[in-house]
Amino acid sequence: MWSRLLKCINCKNVLEKTNVGFFCNGCQREYPSLDGIYCFSDEANDLTDFFPEDSFSRLYEAENTNFWFRVRNIIIGNALRRYLPIKSEIMEVGCGTGFVASHLQKIGYTIDCADLFLQGLRYCKKRRAGTNYYQFNVYDELFYDHYDGICAFDVIEHIDNDKLALKNIHSALKKGGFLFITVPANKKLWSKNDEYAKHKRRYNIVDLKEIIREGGFEIIRISYFMTFLYPFIYISRRLLLNRSTNDDIEEQISNELQINPLLNSIFFNIFRLESYLLNYVNLPFGSSLLCIAQKRDD
Repeated sequence: MWSRLLKCINCKNVLEKTNVGFFCNGCQREYPSLDGIYCFSDEANDLTDFFPEDSFSRLYEAENTNFWFRVRNIIIGNALRRYLPIKSEIMEVGCGTGFVASHLQKIGYTIDCADLFLQGLRYCKKRRAGTNYYQFNVYDELFYDHYDGICAFDVIEHIDNDKLALKNIHSALKKGGFLFITVPANKKLWSKNDEYAKHKRRYNIVDLKEIIREGGFEIIRISYFMTFLYPFIYISRRLLLNRSTNDDIEEQISNELQINPLLNSIFFNIFRLESYLLNYVNLPFGSSLLCIAQKRDD
């Protein structure tokens, strides 16, 4: 039995589930299902407004082996287990290829995958990463009072209006629901890599606390991570990438995804030690931020 409360993004009428998607009795708008993906928004015409053109295929090929994605999954999984019981119902906004969602599903969470881009959601389905798949724009207030937790991992830095995105995430959470979020940190690390990845900004703790509180959340925990490897990141971003020409920047970033196996193993073990430490303490600096926050009802 369908229990989710979804409202029409056009007229806010409660949507009716049909055999072919959803239907709004208010404005007669249809929201179709395409290959098992519920479509609630016209997909952005140009992927390159948000990401490099072949981002999803590159990520899908690299995530299973690249140290950063693997250890970030460990950190994310540890964070969710601490605050949300297994089998809680969660949604990942901006799920990309479903690498994180697949990990959380294996842990035991019931997870829905949501993204603006059908290309990413098709990779999610290929991984069988979620229970339901939604193509929608986080600027649209679609879900209401449903999820125990919502995740947005390295997403809002791509969005012009990050405050509106957080407001709509707040609406989709149940009373007392949790937000789990990661973002790139430290404005000193801004480089051609951020420009290539179509980032709008990097955050510091003050910035992130402010927009999350404005979004209607109480911050439970916030910490930097990627601390132990920070010197390598600084050298890579500030000294190497920023001296590169536009012709070879793409190749260097590709090399970071398909990293040398020996370096990948060394970095994995260093970063994994940090993931254990994060279970007990907050870290004072790093190239990324993790925040856990709870929905306020005021």
